[in-house]
Amino acid sequence: MPKETLLTKEGYKKKKAELEQLEYRLYQEIPERLKEAKDHGGGDVRENREYLYLKQEQDMIEAEVRALRELLESARVMTEDDFRADEVGIGSRAILEDVETGEVGTYTLVPPAEVDLLENKIGVDSPVGQALQAYSKGKTITVQAPEGKKIRYKILGIERR
Repeated sequence: MPKETLLTKEGYKKKKAELEQLEYRLYQEIPERLKEAKDHGGGDVRENREYLYLKQEQDMIEAEVRALRELLESARVMTEDDFRADEVGIGSRAILEDVETGEVGTYTLVPPAEVDLLENKIGVDSPVGQALQAYSKGKTITVQAPEGKKIRYKILGIERR
Protein backbone atom coordinates (compact mmCIF):
# COMPACT_ATOMS: atom_id res chain seq x y z
CA MET A 1 0.00 0.00 0.00
CA PRO A 2 1.39 3.44 -0.94
CA LYS A 3 2.48 5.84 1.76
CA GLU A 4 -0.10 8.46 2.77
CA THR A 5 0.49 11.84 1.16
CA LEU A 6 -0.72 14.98 2.93
CA LEU A 7 -2.30 17.64 0.74
CA THR A 8 -4.10 20.87 1.47
CA LYS A 9 -7.59 21.25 0.04
CA GLU A 10 -6.21 23.73 -2.51
CA GLY A 11 -3.36 21.38 -3.42
CA TYR A 12 -5.73 18.44 -3.90
CA LYS A 13 -7.97 20.48 -6.21
CA LYS A 14 -4.95 21.66 -8.22
CA LYS A 15 -3.59 18.10 -8.63
CA LYS A 16 -7.07 16.82 -9.58
CA ALA A 17 -7.44 19.54 -12.25
CA GLU A 18 -3.96 18.74 -13.56
CA LEU A 19 -4.95 15.05 -13.82
CA GLU A 20 -8.16 15.90 -15.68
CA GLN A 21 -6.25 18.07 -18.16
CA LEU A 22 -3.65 15.36 -18.78
CA GLU A 23 -6.35 12.69 -19.19
CA TYR A 24 -8.10 14.86 -21.76
CA ARG A 25 -4.86 15.22 -23.72
CA LEU A 26 -4.10 11.52 -23.38
CA TYR A 27 -7.52 10.16 -24.33
CA GLN A 28 -8.90 12.87 -26.64
CA GLU A 29 -6.25 15.10 -28.25
CA ILE A 30 -3.37 12.71 -28.82
CA PRO A 31 -5.43 9.87 -30.39
CA GLU A 32 -6.92 12.36 -32.85
CA ARG A 33 -3.50 13.78 -33.68
CA LEU A 34 -2.03 10.27 -34.01
CA LYS A 35 -4.76 9.35 -36.53
CA GLU A 36 -4.06 12.52 -38.52
CA ALA A 37 -0.30 11.89 -38.47
CA LYS A 38 -0.83 8.32 -39.58
CA ASP A 39 -3.08 9.45 -42.45
CA HIS A 40 -0.54 12.09 -43.55
CA GLY A 41 2.26 9.55 -43.56
CA GLY A 42 0.46 7.14 -45.85
CA GLY A 43 0.11 4.42 -43.23
CA ASP A 44 3.83 3.66 -42.71
CA VAL A 45 4.60 5.03 -39.25
CA ARG A 46 8.21 3.81 -38.91
CA GLU A 47 9.61 6.98 -40.50
CA ASN A 48 6.77 9.36 -39.72
CA ARG A 49 8.40 11.88 -37.36
CA GLU A 50 5.15 13.52 -36.31
CA TYR A 51 3.65 10.14 -35.41
CA LEU A 52 6.78 9.03 -33.51
CA TYR A 53 6.91 12.32 -31.60
CA LEU A 54 3.25 11.97 -30.61
CA LYS A 55 3.85 8.40 -29.39
CA GLN A 56 6.69 9.67 -27.18
CA GLU A 57 4.46 12.45 -25.86
CA GLN A 58 1.73 9.89 -25.19
CA ASP A 59 4.15 7.72 -23.21
CA MET A 60 5.32 10.68 -21.09
CA ILE A 61 1.75 11.78 -20.36
CA GLU A 62 0.76 8.20 -19.45
CA ALA A 63 3.56 8.16 -16.86
CA GLU A 64 2.43 11.55 -15.46
CA VAL A 65 -1.18 10.34 -15.27
CA ARG A 66 -0.15 7.18 -13.41
CA ALA A 67 1.93 9.20 -10.94
CA LEU A 68 -0.88 11.71 -10.30
CA ARG A 69 -3.46 8.93 -9.85
CA GLU A 70 -1.19 7.23 -7.29
CA LEU A 71 -0.63 10.54 -5.50
CA LEU A 72 -4.36 11.31 -5.32
CA GLU A 73 -5.26 7.75 -4.26
CA SER A 74 -2.81 7.95 -1.35
CA ALA A 75 -3.72 11.54 -0.44
CA ARG A 76 -5.22 12.67 2.82
CA VAL A 77 -6.68 16.14 2.56
CA MET A 78 -5.87 18.12 5.66
CA THR A 79 -8.72 19.62 7.67
CA GLU A 80 -8.88 22.58 10.05
CA ASP A 81 -8.26 20.14 12.92
CA ASP A 82 -4.75 19.60 11.54
CA PHE A 83 -3.83 23.28 11.99
CA ARG A 84 -3.04 25.60 14.89
CA ALA A 85 -3.85 29.24 14.25
CA ASP A 86 -1.05 30.63 16.44
CA GLU A 87 1.85 28.59 15.02
CA VAL A 88 3.42 28.16 11.61
CA GLY A 89 2.39 24.84 10.09
CA ILE A 90 1.24 23.28 6.85
CA GLY A 91 -1.15 25.60 5.05
CA SER A 92 -0.13 28.75 6.89
CA ARG A 93 1.51 31.79 5.35
CA ALA A 94 4.46 33.16 7.23
CA ILE A 95 5.62 36.73 6.78
CA LEU A 96 9.37 36.67 7.37
CA GLU A 97 12.00 39.37 7.68
CA ASP A 98 15.64 38.55 7.00
CA VAL A 99 17.25 39.95 10.16
CA GLU A 100 20.50 40.85 8.35
CA THR A 101 19.13 42.49 5.17
CA GLY A 102 15.69 43.63 6.31
CA GLU A 103 14.06 41.96 3.27
CA VAL A 104 10.49 40.83 3.89
CA GLY A 105 8.82 37.92 2.12
CA THR A 106 5.64 35.89 2.49
CA TYR A 107 5.86 32.11 2.19
CA THR A 108 3.22 29.41 2.36
CA LEU A 109 4.23 26.18 4.07
CA VAL A 110 2.99 23.17 2.08
CA PRO A 111 3.44 19.39 1.93
CA PRO A 112 6.29 18.27 -0.37
CA ALA A 113 3.87 17.34 -3.20
CA GLU A 114 2.69 20.98 -3.45
CA VAL A 115 6.02 22.84 -3.49
CA ASP A 116 6.05 25.68 -6.04
CA LEU A 117 8.89 28.13 -5.52
CA LEU A 118 7.51 30.52 -8.14
CA GLU A 119 4.45 30.97 -5.91
CA ASN A 120 6.54 31.10 -2.69
CA LYS A 121 5.18 27.72 -1.57
CA ILE A 122 7.92 26.01 0.42
CA GLY A 123 7.91 22.44 1.65
CA VAL A 124 7.75 21.44 5.28
CA ASP A 125 10.82 19.32 4.56
CA SER A 126 12.92 22.26 3.26
CA PRO A 127 15.44 23.92 5.59
CA VAL A 128 13.22 27.00 6.07
CA GLY A 129 10.08 24.87 6.37
CA GLN A 130 11.63 22.68 9.02
CA ALA A 131 12.88 25.67 10.99
CA LEU A 132 9.51 27.46 10.87
CA GLN A 133 7.27 24.68 12.13
CA ALA A 134 5.66 25.26 15.51
CA TYR A 135 7.05 28.78 15.89
CA SER A 136 4.81 31.78 16.46
CA LYS A 137 4.72 35.48 15.58
CA GLY A 138 7.61 37.49 16.97
CA LYS A 139 10.02 34.55 17.22
CA THR A 140 13.37 34.50 15.40
CA ILE A 141 14.55 31.34 13.69
CA THR A 142 17.95 30.37 12.32
CA VAL A 143 18.17 28.44 9.05
CA GLN A 144 21.23 26.55 7.87
CA ALA A 145 21.50 27.39 4.15
CA PRO A 146 22.83 24.74 1.75
CA GLU A 147 26.12 26.60 1.26
CA GLY A 148 26.73 26.56 5.02
CA LYS A 149 25.67 30.13 5.80
CA LYS A 150 23.24 30.68 8.67
CA ILE A 151 20.30 32.97 7.94
CA ARG A 152 18.11 34.45 10.66
CA TYR A 153 14.45 35.29 10.04
CA LYS A 154 11.99 37.04 12.30
CA ILE A 155 8.36 35.88 11.99
CA LEU A 156 6.38 39.08 11.48
CA GLY A 157 3.02 37.39 11.03
CA ILE A 158 1.11 34.18 10.41
CA GLU A 159 -1.97 33.91 8.20
CA ARG A 160 -4.35 31.00 7.67
CA ARG A 161 -6.15 30.50 4.41
